[in-house]
Amino acid sequence: MDKLLNAVVYSEEQSKLIKSILEKHKSTDPIWELEEIEELKKELRKFYRNEQKVLCAYCKYPVSVIYPTNCHIEHIAPKSIHPEYIFEPKNLCVICADCNQIKRDQETINQIPDTIKKKYKNKYPDKSEDFYIVHPHFDKYDDHILIINGYYIDKGSKKGNFTIGACLLNRKLLIAGWEPQVVDDTDLINDFSEYISETDFHKRVKKLDKIKRDLFY
Repeated sequence: MDKLLNAVVYSEEQSKLIKSILEKHKSTDPIWELEEIEELKKELRKFYRNEQKVLCAYCKYPVSVIYPTNCHIEHIAPKSIHPEYIFEPKNLCVICADCNQIKRDQETINQIPDTIKKKYKNKYPDKSEDFYIVHPHFDKYDDHILIINGYYIDKGSKKGNFTIGACLLNRKLLIAGWEPQVVDDTDLINDFSEYISETDFHKRVKKLDKIKRDLFY
């Protein structure tokens, strides 16, 4: 059952460390790369890995239970745009190496999308509608994105559509030689819309079988 992500609760010692770091450094400093927070990052990685059942928050593929190179701590509101949320528990999750590299590439060329729709003074946005992205702390993934044989569909959700695009979730199809226009095929989109809105179980099964045949056979 898809569920909302719980946020880490910092210990007293961790809170003191974070306060000290923020007092010593400017928001423009590379805080996340500091050696003195490496142990904290390990604890954050461990917490969110377990909380997410060892699955990437964006593509839902497994992250590593051992190696940090395939289990990256993600700042849902990018730290390059919103450095004030760098340690905010509800701004953190873990993602796989592929999703992380895509986000890093976007950041490098200053094209990383801002995921926040509405900001508040002196607090982290705390509602689903405050974000463009499917937010693991405020949104149930299955309400926005459907995954069929590794293909990601937005279920008519603007958040789902944003997340699929921002994280290039259908990247494996492109590597395999699929053309981007497949995603925009009118008949396919209509079939997905009918599948989502259909209430009769047997008709849903038939519609889903047709979608699978059109996509993968």
